[in-house]
Amino acid sequence: MKHVDESVIVSLCPDPIIGVDGAGIVRIFNAAAEKLLGYAAADVIGVLSIARIYPSLDDARKIKKLIYSDDYGARGLIEGYESALVCSDGAVVPIRLSAVIMDEDDGGSIGFFHDLTERYDLERQLHILSVTDELTGLFNQRHFYKVMAKELDRAKRYHHPLSIICFDLDDFKQVNDSLGHLEGDRVLRTIGELLKDTLRQIDIPVRYGGDEFMVLLPETDIQAAAKTAERIRKAFNTKCAYSIDKGAGVIAKVSMSLGVTETNGTEKPDQVVQRADLAMYESKSSGGNSTVLIKQHIGDVVQAGPSGGERI
Repeated sequence: MKHVDESVIVSLCPDPIIGVDGAGIVRIFNAAAEKLLGYAAADVIGVLSIARIYPSLDDARKIKKLIYSDDYGARGLIEGYESALVCSDGAVVPIRLSAVIMDEDDGGSIGFFHDLTERYDLERQLHILSVTDELTGLFNQRHFYKVMAKELDRAKRYHHPLSIICFDLDDFKQVNDSLGHLEGDRVLRTIGELLKDTLRQIDIPVRYGGDEFMVLLPETDIQAAAKTAERIRKAFNTKCAYSIDKGAGVIAKVSMSLGVTETNGTEKPDQVVQRADLAMYESKSSGGNSTVLIKQHIGDVVQAGPSGGERI
């Protein structure tokens, strides 16, 4: 095989290659490094310190320290270390680094960088899919319980209020039966949009299942949560109220039944959800289109019905 100059191999490599001397000054900067970081090789070779392209001086020092340890390979070698680089425009790019010391006396080394942007984007998209309800764009039930456990712990630790709204639709089956499931889906999507427009950034709206929804309200007592529930109900009545003529002169209106409760964080998630659910069903059993409150009782005694629920 005909001998090929090493500089040609470096220049043709599809991944960024950066070589530095013992003082950390860039001595090798191939075309792929130019493309990734936005620097021209002529402007950095012999001038730029490698520390300038790491997010912080500590990051640069850590990598230099690692190459002299055996944490990510043999001494003098790093294999597969994940970090980040800073581009000329300030953008931060996730990378995987493999590096080797080229000169023990001088301390110079050469690094091979692989851009992890696509992998990170894919992981981020997969995470979003795993916690999101596809139809409404709200969080799903699994994510709800995960976040709720954390919020209960925070409410207990810092003695902060935490409330939950539980609601579903009255006579929603009429929409599906009379207008079709596509129209039913449109209503559910509208609820997703409505919640995003109505709630604060710290609130956690969830499609719990079917036409049942939950809203987790950190830093919110039951009275403030009840006002939020009423805003949701009134907004829905404005956007999605249906009057369906069933052909027998009977008109069915689609509305919301909402239940609200609060917790001091000393309960399990299922206990709080059950109480909010009871409040919602009290609203529904009393004709719907209303909000019912059930406060947390000492000893976890829940009273549903006229003696336990406060109607709005």
